[in-house]
Amino acid sequence: MSITIPTPDVLARRLATAMGQQTFTDVNGQPVKLDPTAPGTFEQLLCVALGLADYETYLFLQGRALEFLPSTATTGPGGLLPQHADIWGVPRIGPQAAIGHVVISAAQTVTIVQGALLTVDGSVQWSLNQAVTVPAGASASVPITCTTTGTNGNLSGNAALTLVQPVAGVSAVVSDQEGFAGGSDIEPVESWRSRIIDKIRDPYNGGSVQDYQSWALAAGASSVNVIPSYTGVGTVGIVIAMTGPRVPTSDEVSRVQAYIDERRPVRGNATVYPVELVAQVPVVRLGLDNQPNRQAVQAAFSAVFNGIDIGGTLYVEALQAALYDTVGARSSVISPAADMVFQPMEMPVLTGINWQDNGA
Repeated sequence: MSITIPTPDVLARRLATAMGQQTFTDVNGQPVKLDPTAPGTFEQLLCVALGLADYETYLFLQGRALEFLPSTATTGPGGLLPQHADIWGVPRIGPQAAIGHVVISAAQTVTIVQGALLTVDGSVQWSLNQAVTVPAGASASVPITCTTTGTNGNLSGNAALTLVQPVAGVSAVVSDQEGFAGGSDIEPVESWRSRIIDKIRDPYNGGSVQDYQSWALAAGASSVNVIPSYTGVGTVGIVIAMTGPRVPTSDEVSRVQAYIDERRPVRGNATVYPVELVAQVPVVRLGLDNQPNRQAVQAAFSAVFNGIDIGGTLYVEALQAALYDTVGARSSVISPAADMVFQPMEMPVLTGINWQDNGA
């Protein structure tokens, strides 16, 4: 329940009323009553000043009260959200460095030391996680880590790189087909807050579904589906998707697996798997077919798909409701014609919309 904070004017009137009810005695022993409602008097000025001071006190108390709950706590000066996180054991996910593999090809046998730096244009650098010897005429895949955190370290697959310190005999260096991924900025405050609240609602329970989901999210996944007994009794399948959504690279899967392995119960046989994205292209007939309506429907459908978890269900009614709310009831969803239930490893992703002419 919220508490209404009185305005400075209301507080000043309260003080004036209280002052007007008091009787004072002057130096001559005569009773004196003050009139703080008289314009321009010292008493009126005093009530206004005290009203403003009391109003600041109310605001301070309101701010402190909001910090007592994780749902309204902040991270600024005096904010208590970090304390809530510490109490419940939910540290904020810091910025992450991109990881991946490069494929190094050599015209002659070469040895490249651990920590050797790679770059595309000099603005971002990646270092080799281990030394490697590449035989003449062969190639080798080597794990790398970006030297800085953030999304700038992510790189598409099959991108050409160069060694900052050239090594004679190296003919080519390219990112592997998965590219470099996993680089991210510090976790947004609202995402952190959501994980804190989830932990309060579902505290650690010896390796429950919620535990595995929380661990995977804390390790960088954006969507998680935990499948008990996935490959047999005593096993747990953890299917993850990354922000986008997109399929995680093998290095990202390994990162999440390592994070969970450090926290799971000793007998917890848990394995992390990449999601399988299932492309969806709904067919829509618009009552008034124009570019603004198409863009509006595209945005509305994207919101519907973003709300479907791994192994979830795509409801035709949800698409139809989004269509009606956006462009009116004269439009209709032609396909899908029935609800679609996806497998535990699958996640639908909107890749486009086919627009059907009204005359079709």
